[in-house]
Amino acid sequence: MIRKLILKAAAGALALLAPVQAIAAEPAGDPVAGRRLYWEGVSSNGVPIKARTQGDIEISGAQFSCVSCHRPSAYGGSEGSVYVPPIRGDLLYEASRGDRNRIFKELFLEAQSGEFWSKMRDPRSRPAYTDATLAAALITGVDPAGRDLDRTMPRYELSEKDAANIVAYLKTLGTAPDPGVTRGAIHFATIVTPGANKADTDAVLATINAFFNWKNLHTKGDLSSPGFSPLYRSEFLNTYRAWKLHVWELKGEPESWSDQLDAYYKAQPVFAMVSGLVNGPHAPIADFCDRSATPCIFPSTELPQTRDVAYRYNIYFSRGRALEGEAMATFVASRNKGGAEIRQYYLEDRLGAASAISFKKAAEFYGGRVISQGFPDKERLIAALGECCEKNVDALVVWPGAAAADVVPQLQAKNFRKAPIIGLPSDAIEPAKAVGDKAGKNFRFAWPYEKPGVVHPREFDVRAWMSARKVPVTNPRLQFESYFALTMIEHSLQHLLGDFNREYLIELIEHEAEKNLNVGTHPTLALGPGQRFASKGAFVMRLDAKSDRGFLPDSEWIVP
Repeated sequence: MIRKLILKAAAGALALLAPVQAIAAEPAGDPVAGRRLYWEGVSSNGVPIKARTQGDIEISGAQFSCVSCHRPSAYGGSEGSVYVPPIRGDLLYEASRGDRNRIFKELFLEAQSGEFWSKMRDPRSRPAYTDATLAAALITGVDPAGRDLDRTMPRYELSEKDAANIVAYLKTLGTAPDPGVTRGAIHFATIVTPGANKADTDAVLATINAFFNWKNLHTKGDLSSPGFSPLYRSEFLNTYRAWKLHVWELKGEPESWSDQLDAYYKAQPVFAMVSGLVNGPHAPIADFCDRSATPCIFPSTELPQTRDVAYRYNIYFSRGRALEGEAMATFVASRNKGGAEIRQYYLEDRLGAASAISFKKAAEFYGGRVISQGFPDKERLIAALGECCEKNVDALVVWPGAAAADVVPQLQAKNFRKAPIIGLPSDAIEPAKAVGDKAGKNFRFAWPYEKPGVVHPREFDVRAWMSARKVPVTNPRLQFESYFALTMIEHSLQHLLGDFNREYLIELIEHEAEKNLNVGTHPTLALGPGQRFASKGAFVMRLDAKSDRGFLPDSEWIVP
């Protein structure tokens, strides 16, 4: 029966494939097992499946899983000089008509080789797949039109059960539009948490609102002149949507944020969350985004979710305070060959603990000997610092948490100069300036941002854009981070066209992040498949009253 299905469905060229193992009409496949095969290359019995690529190269599913090329969205893309077509059920089970818009990005918006350019213009029309012809294509590499698939595409050794499972999973993809998108609008949310500085919150929201107004003005203009079509614009007018912003203001302790987010989302689902200012742990928000499959794009936070983030829905600028701790540990280790004697003091709030934990782990990895002590309040921390430090201490590292303004000025006592290095977080720089260069000559600050004085070309454009819209620049880093996040959404939606799929949005952001869109908040911003932190390193700074901003680098860019 199985072979009859294959022969009947495939006809012509597929009639030669009688020995092929294929999918049966009954029983139906298991989409959960199919998802595991898609993501991990593992069969229903838990063993990696086998395959061949390029004709005779043997591989396993673990080496060449479907997701590695076709991506979590199953929309594919381009990998090197190879075009990877979409394999979502809604597209596979309809006839292919060679839609240029679907491959517009690969045709016109990517720098590719001449061979790739030529291949993209090959005939692509084919009949709609059936369960049988789809299984046959996975096993033999022949499509319903009788054409060979690209030689890079593996030919998998699938049992009937595994073939049924992967087909069942692919058929679940594309069956319903993602939430937050209507015929005329696409909805976004931004988060504001309690405790955030009001001036900073106002600056971020002013930037976001100005961007939404500007974007919608252009959308309205394009839709009002549908016949005006430079750069093939008229072909994409049906993909235009008005951007709708929802400000989700959270209240109370972080433990209550999850319920508040659920209520906001129930009242109005959003396609994605963008930017925002989070004072406190981002973990409750990250958990909500993962649970609801809602992308959270570049929030401004010092406490991002750092565990189990690969291929999840939250994309960050950096690892925040955890990165600062590791960068400082790397710096201390580089100044002390053969290990260092380190005293670490920290405030036991979320900011202080995050840096202290990552510093201690990294310092001990480098061979340092760390005596670490936490304090429940700033008064006890200041008192303990007054008794520190004994001789032969290579570094004193202080993480004052949210109390930097009160703790750092206490570090000017003479006995602190016994430590060649006094390590501090990035937000200690401003209060440390009051101490002065002489008393603070041993101060070193973890700094996960761009060096002072370095100007990126895009910064001029952004400042001009804000000036034209009368948006005061009161906190350049936070406002530029917001602008970058919004630009990522804008550019990715241009490539997304009408495929409003959240996983696809994230994949396009991974692709777009390293382009020339960096506005200068960080030296480099780049993502790869599954990566969720665009900036991977930090500088270590020292005080310098003669410099424009009062501090200069004392290290190269450190990537722990």
